[in-house]
Amino acid sequence: MEATALSSGLRPLPNPNGYRFPRSCSQRKSLSLPRCHSKETPFKPKGSLAITRGLSFKTNVFEQAHPVAGDLSYDDDTRSNVAEDKIGVLLLNLGGPETLNDVQPFLYNLFADPDIIRLPRPFQFLQGAIAKFISVVRAPKSKEGYAAIGGGSPLRKITDEQADAIRLALQAKNVSADVYVGMRYWFPFTEEAVQQIKKDKITRLVVLPLYPQYSISTTGSSVRVLQDLFRKDPYLARVPVAIIQSWYQRGYVNSMADLIEKELQTFSDPKEVMVFFSAHGVPVSYVENSGDPYQKQMEECIDLIMEELKSRGVQNNHILAYQSRVGPVQWLKPYTDEVLVDLGKKGVKSLLAVPVSFVSEHIETLEEIDMEYRELALESGIENWGRVPALGLTPSFITDLADAVIESLPSAEAMVNPSAGVSEDSESSDAFGYIMKMFFGSILAFLLLLSPKMFHAFRNHLI
Repeated sequence: MEATALSSGLRPLPNPNGYRFPRSCSQRKSLSLPRCHSKETPFKPKGSLAITRGLSFKTNVFEQAHPVAGDLSYDDDTRSNVAEDKIGVLLLNLGGPETLNDVQPFLYNLFADPDIIRLPRPFQFLQGAIAKFISVVRAPKSKEGYAAIGGGSPLRKITDEQADAIRLALQAKNVSADVYVGMRYWFPFTEEAVQQIKKDKITRLVVLPLYPQYSISTTGSSVRVLQDLFRKDPYLARVPVAIIQSWYQRGYVNSMADLIEKELQTFSDPKEVMVFFSAHGVPVSYVENSGDPYQKQMEECIDLIMEELKSRGVQNNHILAYQSRVGPVQWLKPYTDEVLVDLGKKGVKSLLAVPVSFVSEHIETLEEIDMEYRELALESGIENWGRVPALGLTPSFITDLADAVIESLPSAEAMVNPSAGVSEDSESSDAFGYIMKMFFGSILAFLLLLSPKMFHAFRNHLI
């Protein structure tokens, strides 16, 4: 699943058994979307958005993810510098397998991420072997889900379309920018996009994660990948970068309210419909132990949307639940499936599902909500089911993202390039650690291969 166990942190990994990992940009036709070259004009920031200035932040980047309210002030020199820059916009998203053959390597990339399976430091060398095991076991069920929605994820196509729409929206505001797409777990990888950004000699970059609310597992992990890439490259380290950490409190609110208000009118009795917000969940430990602001931002986002609807005379009851949990750990509650059953028992007959943490259609909306949850709701006694579509290319949504990019440009700051070299001791330590990881990892992989379940998976589902 594209966002099952939604945590991330992909780093270039060894290529086990022919798995495909980042290709060079020259091997792709449209990594960088069409560009406009109209003359830039000074920018007037407005509204509120959470921005990280540059990439010189702590490892726990969520500590700087809180919204920055009010206008951003900058002087005439900054305005002039922005106007002379070659601007790039990097859209970040999760990615998804485009064919059924992509499912297992995609899952491997997902579970090889140490932010998904958090192993104690002494056992982190087992990450690859464990990821291999889980990807083999989960692949058959995941393939069924993707087969049900056409044989692959539409996320890349939709994200490319959103990138092109944002470029055109910027062009309409006299801002020339190249727009790039970087995915976490599948092509085009973030590493590919960064290579193209460097090749195009971008001199000012805005990073726009396509996640309205901030989480360690989405925006946070994607930014950590960028942090590593930029710190290691002298050219990239000097490029001024602004990262829009969250933007749920902006025009997103009105755009979501518009869609909800429109879908309510498809019911015979709109006033009796329960507005059911379903957000992607995260493990409770992220919030309680690591300070992830996701739950707080999600609840605030729902409040803002409902306040907007009430200002329009829409007084429907609503509820928030979390979907897509996986594994034995506790995730944010209430769970979507449990709430649906409970609503049916309470006599709710009409329900409008709202995928509030997704801005494009993918497997969590097309299969999990439209198929699994719809069937569960009808079985639980809910008679009338509706679903708000993802924002996709909604004009007001695209325009607001373009505005967010423009407002963040003056805040971009260059990242400081670390000057410390790698000592011989550290190189020796790294080499020793690599040997130990390979040794113990090979032992674990051999033991896993001896298990009946793994043998069955290998026999029936070639890796």
